[in-house]
Amino acid sequence: MTLPTAKHAVVDLQHAHRELLRAVDALSPSDWDRGVPYGEWTIKDLVAHLVGDLSPSGAGLIYAGVLNEQFIADTSRFFDVRGRNHAIVEERKSWTREDLRQVLFEAHDMRIEMTLRLDERHVESLDYPVPMGPEYDLKVEDWLWYGYHDREHTDDIRRAMAIDWTPRTLEFLPELDETMRGMVRHREGLLRAIYSVANDAWDEPAYAEPGWIYRDILAHVATNDLRPQTRLRRVLGDADDEALAALLRTDEWNAERVASLKGKSMHEAVDVMQKNRHDLLDLVARLQREHLTESVMMSDGRTIPISQYLTFIGTHDSNHAAQLIPASSRARVAKH
Repeated sequence: MTLPTAKHAVVDLQHAHRELLRAVDALSPSDWDRGVPYGEWTIKDLVAHLVGDLSPSGAGLIYAGVLNEQFIADTSRFFDVRGRNHAIVEERKSWTREDLRQVLFEAHDMRIEMTLRLDERHVESLDYPVPMGPEYDLKVEDWLWYGYHDREHTDDIRRAMAIDWTPRTLEFLPELDETMRGMVRHREGLLRAIYSVANDAWDEPAYAEPGWIYRDILAHVATNDLRPQTRLRRVLGDADDEALAALLRTDEWNAERVASLKGKSMHEAVDVMQKNRHDLLDLVARLQREHLTESVMMSDGRTIPISQYLTFIGTHDSNHAAQLIPASSRARVAKH
């Protein structure tokens, strides 16, 4: 008999996929060439990414009985999503819009089929931890809940239709490659957490942040990139002494930024978050080798090198992603 969590995960994915297909079907032929803020893809590139590799993915590994904790640990440690995403999109450059739309319709069929085959024999595998970053672990069970991915990119299409954006590729110093890999991985994990939160959970008290609701955690991560932006501008010779001084009043600064998004929807908050991250990466791309020897002052008075500071940005994403897990659709289904 199919595991209840597998059934719930499939229903969640089917709902998210229908919304994605509606967004794609509403596009005109010229819309497919619109840029997706705030990156290097067009909507056509994004759909090529969404088609994926058409495999049963994690559910297939679970069903085949080949999944073990060492495999998960190694994948988490070495996998670089940037290369995989680039390869899939480049492979499909020659596909027509019609071909991409048709394959997108069928993209999850093998995943769903294999997920619905999972039964009591696979319970142990579902409980294996999946390291996502500092203080942030998922379980293999979360791999079944893939609807977040369609919801995330449905939002990207909406954003692309609302904003005129010219795709562009940012180049970073080779010395920062491992740092950038971590930043991308942790931001992907944060987006996964955000788009996994149940719609009716955003206004509930956040267990990990007394006095905050889950929407406040989102408002915090949406605006927090303004802090490293301020510090990097100083390193780049564009200092704002008043803004730098404000960073030292951490609690006050955080409260003001969270309040600035009060009353905003989840989608509006993520729009702010994505814009702020792009503006931050734009500054990181301006860094030259001589800047890497400079230090920034933290709120506790420490000074640390720029390269080390940039790793903290990913850590921050990871920490707050973990705080959203209790509000996820999977966690709420498990309670009932």
